Amino acid sequence: MKPSPFGYHAPGTVGEALDALAAAPGGKVLAGGQSLIPLLNMRLAAPSDLVDINRIGELDTLHVGDEGVRVGALARHARVERSAEAAAVQPLLGRA
Repeated sequence: MKPSPFGYHAPGTVGEALDALAAAPGGKVLAGGQSLIPLLNMRLAAPSDLVDINRIGELDTLHVGDEGVRVGALARHARVERSAEAAAVQPLLGRA
């Protein structure tokens, strides 16, 4: 099956993504798509717009500091798993 028609936005900043979502109240965020794409194809989800956040570099972060480990929305699991700095603070992250 094919998904219902929708608008597509690929913002470059978090601000642009928030603006796109504010302009499309029926919109959905697309990151990896492993949950959303099958729902679209089966027409179990029919958002008015998709806001693809994959081009927002500021979401691809892995920060280790005094407060712990902060993983950005676009940080890949493999990167977190292989991070020696993160493992030093939270050893179970590499095993999750």
